[in-house]
Amino acid sequence: MNTYQITVLPYDRILNADEGENLLHVLQQNSLAPDAPCGGNGKCGKCIVYINDRETLACQTVIRDNITVRIPEKSDMQILKHGTSVSVQPDGRDRYILAYDIGSTTVVCYLLDGISGEELAKESILNPQTAYGADVISRIEYVLKNHSSELQYCITHVLASLAAKAAAKAGIPLSEITLACVVGNTAMHHLFLGIDPSPLTVPPYMPKVSNAMEIPAAPLLPIHPEGRIRILPNIAGFVGADTVACMTSVHFDQLDELTLMIDIGTNGEMVLGDRHRQIACSTAAGPAFEGARISCGMRGIPGAIDHVSVKNGEVCYHTIGNAEVRGLCGSGLLDLTAALLDTGFLSEAGLMQAPEYRISTSAVTLTQKDISEVQFAKSAIRSGIELLARRMQVSVGDIRKVYLAGAFGNYMNPVSACRIGMIPPVLLDRIETIGNAAGEGAKLCALNRREFAYSQFLAAKTEFLELASCPEFQDCYIDHLMFGEE
Repeated sequence: MNTYQITVLPYDRILNADEGENLLHVLQQNSLAPDAPCGGNGKCGKCIVYINDRETLACQTVIRDNITVRIPEKSDMQILKHGTSVSVQPDGRDRYILAYDIGSTTVVCYLLDGISGEELAKESILNPQTAYGADVISRIEYVLKNHSSELQYCITHVLASLAAKAAAKAGIPLSEITLACVVGNTAMHHLFLGIDPSPLTVPPYMPKVSNAMEIPAAPLLPIHPEGRIRILPNIAGFVGADTVACMTSVHFDQLDELTLMIDIGTNGEMVLGDRHRQIACSTAAGPAFEGARISCGMRGIPGAIDHVSVKNGEVCYHTIGNAEVRGLCGSGLLDLTAALLDTGFLSEAGLMQAPEYRISTSAVTLTQKDISEVQFAKSAIRSGIELLARRMQVSVGDIRKVYLAGAFGNYMNPVSACRIGMIPPVLLDRIETIGNAAGEGAKLCALNRREFAYSQFLAAKTEFLELASCPEFQDCYIDHLMFGEE
């Protein structure tokens, strides 16, 4: 079998590959792959590379010769790093501490002073696992199909890199960091720890490991030789340690008012409750609001349309960085859908007046298929809200406060979310963004062992509602596919 050389630009890397190997797989193995939201199945058309200045898809390219591949550079994405949380006194057991939030799309790292609680540095990066699929199921399927530890390697490599950058910024050696706390959804949790994720793909979709852990940092993190990692507990297969961290950040079981907390992503995790009772669920919203499965969808980087409005009957838009329009990120997609409803171009049934809507004179369009993806995501979120309220035996109108956690919740326009019916309009004036609550919860649990114990108490007392097993879910989902402020 012949072996060929692949020169990768702009990184000036030379890779060796056997004849017949898939280019995307080779790039993935070397942490150089472009995003592949569909997992490399040739469906999304977004793993674009240039071979001899000709655009092609990495997942559809077979190595049969020496080639030079240019990978489009990834622009800086807007990554949410700040959040809101309760205040606690550090217990002072560790001088320097790390806290990580491993999201499906981004990874955020905080370096903390374990004595004062001061944030010394923070770093963030896109999650390199997006090269294996936009959603966690695609990534899990890759691991199971290839019996691979690639996804664990790429995330541990990123955590180490972020730690090194944060430590350098603060002027301390990595060896003086003695504790880290890591949170993420259940799939991120399993992939980071090298735990078999297969139970997450079959009923009843429960984690292989749910309990909290404090484990040696080696070999997962290059900190003090006797350093430790705290891992928060999971509640269910798709309600993970990140949701527990969000709850911890606001001390959810101490809230007097009936509160709904939502983190809208590929899986929309939500919790409803107060100091008497808490119920959590997860809805398969899909990655539409992260820019995947949308024809001109993209992440929140310069050139992405992030906000749309209607002025004097005309649709107006704003791009991140005021750059030339390149595509639609999640918040822009939400706004555009609401705007097209307002102008009458889009009916409440989700039908467009034409096969596509073009953004001004640009090449960016919104298609009927894109609208269907929005309907699926919107209905999943709304159904979760409605069914949580039913299980709590309250009406949606009884909810006094809505916390929006995470990046999409921070950047989206609540008016648009209510206009399309994703969030019940009665809740519009009760919505409050709380930023990266998962990261804040991780910081609390890193700084104080009592908060870590409290997170375990919260997870244990929170009820889980499995929407797939609810007999009324299908009817509720279909009912809310329609747009409008119902």
